[in-house]
Amino acid sequence: MKKNDIIKLAVIGCGFRGSAYSDYTLSHPDEAEVVCACDINPKRLEQFGDKYHVPSERRFLNAKAMLENVSDIDLVIVANLDAGHFEVAKMVLEIGYNCLLEKPMSPDPWESLELVRLAKENNCQLLVCHVLRYTPLFSTIKQLLEKDEIGRIISVHHAENVSYTHIAHSYVRGNFRNLSPIILAKSCHDLDILNWLIGKKCKKISSFGSLTYFKEENAPVGSAKRCMDCSIEKDCPFSACKQYLTDDTSWPTSMISVDTSLEARIKAVRETDYGRCVYHCDNTVCDHQVVNMLYEDDITASFNLNGFNTTETREIRILGTKGDLRANLEKNYITVRRFGETSETTIRPKVYAGAHSGGDAMLMKDIVDILKKGNWKSARTSAVLSVESHIMAFAAEVSRKEGTIVDIDSFKEKILQKGRQDE
Repeated sequence: MKKNDIIKLAVIGCGFRGSAYSDYTLSHPDEAEVVCACDINPKRLEQFGDKYHVPSERRFLNAKAMLENVSDIDLVIVANLDAGHFEVAKMVLEIGYNCLLEKPMSPDPWESLELVRLAKENNCQLLVCHVLRYTPLFSTIKQLLEKDEIGRIISVHHAENVSYTHIAHSYVRGNFRNLSPIILAKSCHDLDILNWLIGKKCKKISSFGSLTYFKEENAPVGSAKRCMDCSIEKDCPFSACKQYLTDDTSWPTSMISVDTSLEARIKAVRETDYGRCVYHCDNTVCDHQVVNMLYEDDITASFNLNGFNTTETREIRILGTKGDLRANLEKNYITVRRFGETSETTIRPKVYAGAHSGGDAMLMKDIVDILKKGNWKSARTSAVLSVESHIMAFAAEVSRKEGTIVDIDSFKEKILQKGRQDE
């Protein structure tokens, strides 16, 4: 491929994440373009196709039909719902296309490992959208660690503080309320960033957590099944009316209806899952969870995921033999303190536009460059690396449910054995 060639993208799943990656083509039309698109929702497909200038004859409601009828593709972006990732990505890889797959790879551990095998078997490249590796903040932290600024890593404490509105939207009312464990669907990102920063293999894992609050037994007296029918809705911080019926039609409001007019949103709150009371939904995922990890060289790490925060943020502390490092993604600061020194150094990395502090755009920029140069070894999020965080998430869920410490290597071997038996 020549340096000036325009990368041709196919997008399967034209929702929020598919759009997030496709936005790169609008800001860099001389580097990449969306040449075909697929979504099961005709209205969403039309909206996406119009925004990214996809010809009408190259818009498909079925992924198989698209892949069989379009051949000028350099990369397929798979961003449909979690449960459909394996089937679609498998099809993409077996045809022979390079694939960028939204996380998680699959809600099933064997399917996640199988996709890695399929990519190798078909001589394709499979990348996973672990965009945190591309954020300016975590990229800077990685550079500081490689420069030995705080010495050898001894322990890491990381937290993903999900806002109360986000957990209500995505993990109580929304699409991710019962498809995959939240530690996988929401936080394989975070387990992956721990792997990347520590640079060692996780050996053992344990976890605790539960669905504690968002369930029927905690419903206030007088609450109704739906917010629009509720006499105490005005006093509820989780009210769907408060969340979706304002002048702000950006995410997450944009997710409840393709048509974001007030009339359409009122209809969605009245009739769809997004209008249900948070105490009367069919959600099953944890609303808080902690994970403890033992890495090679006796490095310990802890991760805290919870949905009880007024604001959304990721925070990390890394403790080393020469000092410690603290950072906050949303506040965009890194503070380094070295033992024996009274002063501290605060770094504020340059922030780029877009989701994940510019991580989405930086991921796409890197992939476009890799496609042009053919240097796949430089990819930060190859599936070979990314699948390890998925295995950790599945192991954490086993630990949480069974009350055991899980050995990662043994757990992984059991997954592979079961897959061989089922074939």
